[in-house]
Amino acid sequence: MSLPANGVEGRVSLLERRYRAVLRLLPASYRAEREEEMVDAFMEMSGDVSDELNPRPAWGEIASVLALAVRLRFGGTGADPRLFAWGESVRLLALLGLAFHAMGGVYTGVELLRTLVFQVQPGLAGAPGSFERLLAVAVSLAYLCSTVAFLAIMRGHVRTAKVTAVVGAAPALAYTLIPMILAGPVMDRPLSEPATLVFTAVPVIALLLGFHGDAAPRRRSWALALSPLAAGLAVLGCTWLLVALRLPDADWLYLWLDLGTAIPVWAAGAVAVLTRRSAPPQALAMSAAGLLLLLMRLTLLGNLPDGPAWLTVCAQCALLWSLSVALAWVGARGLPARRPAFQP
Repeated sequence: MSLPANGVEGRVSLLERRYRAVLRLLPASYRAEREEEMVDAFMEMSGDVSDELNPRPAWGEIASVLALAVRLRFGGTGADPRLFAWGESVRLLALLGLAFHAMGGVYTGVELLRTLVFQVQPGLAGAPGSFERLLAVAVSLAYLCSTVAFLAIMRGHVRTAKVTAVVGAAPALAYTLIPMILAGPVMDRPLSEPATLVFTAVPVIALLLGFHGDAAPRRRSWALALSPLAAGLAVLGCTWLLVALRLPDADWLYLWLDLGTAIPVWAAGAVAVLTRRSAPPQALAMSAAGLLLLLMRLTLLGNLPDGPAWLTVCAQCALLWSLSVALAWVGARGLPARRPAFQP
């Protein structure tokens, strides 16, 4: 902790110590350059407050420091190269995660449309006019918001993407958090619930943190923005085909649909990143995305009997783990060196 010119820690007021504790949220290089100036400004605005009053920084001041810490640690344009690399990693992870969610939104929306229009398995959406039907429609529309969020961020509309991403994640978070809260300790719950919670929340958090005011959004092509939607429709068509064919002992094939489809696509991208020696943010973001997929696949191992399906999940987990570790190693090694602390 920095001390005033007299160097006597006992003479530092309680409020000043607390301001300095809040400023530890900021990167060390930034604190070394600006901490004294910021503390002086905060103390001047607070006035002379006795320690006996147990003074604390205002919530607005803490929020402003926290917002600054997010902008600095997930650097945007003009930031320190290492912090910019971390920021780009978080932003790419948000795009990859939202692409997964966009596929799921398309899948859910089309299935609801089949139920409502063509009366395919109408029991899934409840009776017409019932509360169950209304809830099914509301949840499906919320899931479709994840698709809207991906399209919005790919086209550079950050605010729309953030709002719709939170709405899209709400049903999955509610379905996992509420049972976990009501049913007792987390350790007594199946692994699928915390795994779903992490898989749903991490891309949304990455979106909220990574795309701040200092990070100029990139406007990507419509072809790239619509690719997860096309993938979701293709996966849905393959699922219908498998159901119609009624192939015996073909349960393992379903493991390559839905999120399973993302695994070979992600693996191909991972190999491309590794062989082309891409920038560290790409490697780190791909590694984190692979670990999210791995977390979801691990939940299946305890629920499948020995056989082709169990071996398929084992192969998927091994592929995800090995490539994720390799990507993390390459990405961490390629990060720019830390900027030296400011020397007055």
